[in-house]
Amino acid sequence: MQYPLYTTLRAGREYSKIWPARAELNSLFIENKVILLTSLTGRYLPGLALLCAAVQYSYLGAAFLPQILAMMLFLVSLPLQGWYWLGVRAETQLPPSIASWYQQVRHQMQQHGVELAPVSQPGRYKDLAALLKKAYQQLDKTFIKQWL
Repeated sequence: MQYPLYTTLRAGREYSKIWPARAELNSLFIENKVILLTSLTGRYLPGLALLCAAVQYSYLGAAFLPQILAMMLFLVSLPLQGWYWLGVRAETQLPPSIASWYQQVRHQMQQHGVELAPVSQPGRYKDLAALLKKAYQQLDKTFIKQWL
C-alpha cells in the first residue's frame, strides 16, 4: 500500500526529471526555479543542518536540544516541500489558455511527423512537460519561439 504523501513526493521527483529546463520557459512557468531550488536544497541543506546543529549545540548546550532538532528537521524537510509542490503541480489540470497552447504544440508536432500517444483526458502539467521535452528533442530549436 502506498501512502498519498509518498506517491505525491515520488510524482514530484519524476516531474522534475521530465520537465525541460529551458530558459525560454521561465517567463511562462515557475517549474524551472522550483526544480533548481529543490535540487540545491536537497544537495546542500542536510550538511548545513548538521553544521548549524553542531554550532548551536556547542554554544547553547544540551538544554536547547529540542529547538536544535526542530531546526534540523525543518532544514532537512525543505527539499520534500519542493517535491510535494511539484507532485501536486504535475497532477493539476492545465488552465484553458495553456490547454489550448498545449493542443497547438501537439498539432504542430503531429504536422512535423512526430508520433504522439493519443490523449484520453484533459491535459495535466505532467503531459505538458512530456510534450515539451519531446518537442525540444525532435524539432528544431526555433519552433517554440512562435508561441512565446
